[in-house]
Amino acid sequence: MANKNTAKNATKNTKGNKHSEIPNISVRIHRLIDDDSNTKAYASVNIGGAFAVHGLKVIDSRKGLFVNMPSRPYKDENGVKKYADQFHAITADARNALNDAVLDAYEQAVAQAQCESEDKDFEEIEDESEGLSPTM
Repeated sequence: MANKNTAKNATKNTKGNKHSEIPNISVRIHRLIDDDSNTKAYASVNIGGAFAVHGLKVIDSRKGLFVNMPSRPYKDENGVKKYADQFHAITADARNALNDAVLDAYEQAVAQAQCESEDKDFEEIEDESEGLSPTM
């Protein structure tokens, strides 16, 4: 009997330790959406160099930006269309780490796109002014 309890306690401790460590999360923003849609970007994440998750979306809602996990549609017993997450974090810490990583990458992608747009606008102004020369 002591062995069972010891094994249970060891399992509990091991599980607690495994869940408390958040692996490194790297994010790739595939596409920014620049229209009136609530969907603002599509992303993929690499978790700990071991798992890749595709199909995450950055959504703009009344409460602000949030990360929508990949999901699949299904119909419940009443025929109502619902969505089931294909992937989700188990702990609040893991969910927060994932959301923070995706939203940080989104903000960086938006800032980079704005810089590139401003650079392009500046280049167009320079091109237009090259044809102008002062006359005397």
